[in-house]
Amino acid sequence: MGLADIRKKSKQKPPRIIVHGGPAVGKTHLASQTKNPILLDVEDGLGKIEMDNIRCKSFEDVMENLNELAQETHDYKTVCVDSLDWLENLLWEKACQDNGWKSIDQPSFGKGYTETLTYWRKYIHALNVLREKGMMIFQICHSEVRKVEDPRIEPYDRYSLKLHRKASALLLEHSDACFFAAKKLGTIKVQGKSGGMTTKTVSGDRIIYTNEEPAFLAKNRYNLPDEIPMDWETIRGEMLK
Repeated sequence: MGLADIRKKSKQKPPRIIVHGGPAVGKTHLASQTKNPILLDVEDGLGKIEMDNIRCKSFEDVMENLNELAQETHDYKTVCVDSLDWLENLLWEKACQDNGWKSIDQPSFGKGYTETLTYWRKYIHALNVLREKGMMIFQICHSEVRKVEDPRIEPYDRYSLKLHRKASALLLEHSDACFFAAKKLGTIKVQGKSGGMTTKTVSGDRIIYTNEEPAFLAKNRYNLPDEIPMDWETIRGEMLK
């Protein structure tokens, strides 16, 4: 390698995105707005959303379909996975089958969860192959509230990915953005039964939060504004700036 190999500006690859949030907040609907999407439906939660999809009931199903998307000619530009937390259950089942465990907790010292990372890496590699072929990666995950322990301050609650912490760290490392989807909260003044005014919390428009805050996990590599309306063309426009 010499000076002739220096790249002044690398070609930007399609993004690898994780969107997490509560149930029915619109994560799958957002995925359906992406360019020419194909959904690997792990949790069978598509409902009335019209979107090309493949039902995946095992880790082998997921890998087989990812490999076929890499090898066959098609017009799909986005591969969507719904959802990562249901996929994690399939990975645990696969690890138990391959190792003769009755449950993922059977090996001592959390070795079952460590072994599962081997399968996660195979999955991530398959996604990166598709990315190299020009496909965007859009992964959906449910959120759960977890206690964050920080020696500098008092413990606090945060919306995090509903995954084992080792899997969560690995997937976040191999993502360009992790968005938290939620309805924007606000307050209004209403008249109480006694006639006095009181404050009431209300939910409003659906929002994508792009940067980490104490209340939720988020990140991005695109210098995005903290909040974006939950609309793919709007999000895409901000990413292209």
